[in-house]
Amino acid sequence: MQQNLYIQEIQAQAPHFVCKEVGSDTLLVPLRNNVADFNQYLTLNELGSFIYRLITEGNNFEQIHAAILANYEVKSDAASQDLIAFIEMLHKFTVGNG
Repeated sequence: MQQNLYIQEIQAQAPHFVCKEVGSDTLLVPLRNNVADFNQYLTLNELGSFIYRLITEGNNFEQIHAAILANYEVKSDAASQDLIAFIEMLHKFTVGNG
């Protein structure tokens, strides 16, 4: 599954990013020479933060999907489609910046 490859690549880039909680959102900021680069950052809402945390904890697509279904009221197909889209966007941001 392509998403599991993307997840592994996001996990590999995680040390090159810093997460900072701001209210109910989380900022994902790339590091350049060990300094946060605030010229580019990604704002994650509650669900995005939840997914990113699961990714960085080493979970795969199936585990993340199951966690979403266990914690949020959403249909399985909708959760799967939204998770795929989120992983693709997160992959583009993290791997492109890492």
